[in-house]
Amino acid sequence: MMLQQQKEVTPVMNRKAIIGLLSTNLEPVPFYNSCRYMPVVIYKFKKSGIDWENKTIKGIMLDNDKWVKAEARFPDAVYNRCYSDSSVITKRLESIIGSGKVFNVVNLFDKHVIYNILKNSCLKNFAIPTYKYRTDILLELLRTQGTALIKPAKGSMGSGVFKITSVENGYNICLRTFLSPKIVNSKDVLIDYMEKLTRCRDYVIQPFIDFVKVNNHMFDIRMLVQKNGTGQWNVTADISRVCYKSSFVSNFVYSLKSVRDALEGTKYNETFISYIKKVSIKAAEILEERLCHIGEISVDFGIGNDDKLWIIEINGKPDKETFRDCSTEVFEKIYRTPIEYALYLAQL
Repeated sequence: MMLQQQKEVTPVMNRKAIIGLLSTNLEPVPFYNSCRYMPVVIYKFKKSGIDWENKTIKGIMLDNDKWVKAEARFPDAVYNRCYSDSSVITKRLESIIGSGKVFNVVNLFDKHVIYNILKNSCLKNFAIPTYKYRTDILLELLRTQGTALIKPAKGSMGSGVFKITSVENGYNICLRTFLSPKIVNSKDVLIDYMEKLTRCRDYVIQPFIDFVKVNNHMFDIRMLVQKNGTGQWNVTADISRVCYKSSFVSNFVYSLKSVRDALEGTKYNETFISYIKKVSIKAAEILEERLCHIGEISVDFGIGNDDKLWIIEINGKPDKETFRDCSTEVFEKIYRTPIEYALYLAQL
């Protein structure tokens, strides 16, 4: 999408709330066009565009369905779209525009931190035991359960996820899929391999849970939880990611379905889906209370073969493209809801 010429914020626009999108790029985002009737100016900017001394920001602005280069005053509220575990910039913005005016203060979550929050809450029974990677924990899991799952502590989008299985003549190490496993024939070789792997990045380790499959495809259930224009948490959309038969991570997507379609023909009904939504909202409330100011998360669930519901992961910067196959109305709502919440904050 081409950008239009430089534009100044006019007095008419100044009567609208300026909603800032703190981003890592200045690429136009057409999906915010559904906000055209809201009393807001949507302004996308990078941290390099902030003039802290003069309290102005250079970026791009959505104007009559077109993105134009512009310079504006500081926003009235900011929706953090940078994938980061640092609150330096967001806290500095809040020191100028007001406390609580920036949401998703941090959104790159540490899986071990999230686990510790959940295990000390009313959702402890949904939390998969998660430990910082250590050799002794790996060996104990392999001894007692025969398998272990190792993941990057932060982010990953399913990359760098290993399943290690104890077999008769050693250990199988699988990356994302069961295809072409690396075979090591001794404990010492396994330890050396894992030490090299985990040397430059933090990893966590979990017991491997064999989730319920449909037609031999593992699937997860993702709930998108967002704050609305009154500051209340709601589930805006849901999706089920059906993975390839050879995969043990749901990010390796074979198809996308609505949760209802994914569960069709199983014993899990509407009551079960409603229950998952309630758990998702409770997870959002708990994380916001104990972590930082949040405006949206996605919660991924899996169903164990014993029918136990597990929280696989909570994402602080949900991939909205996952929901593209939803109706146009739902997809637009996914983008519009955080802007409605930002407007709510701006008017406080």
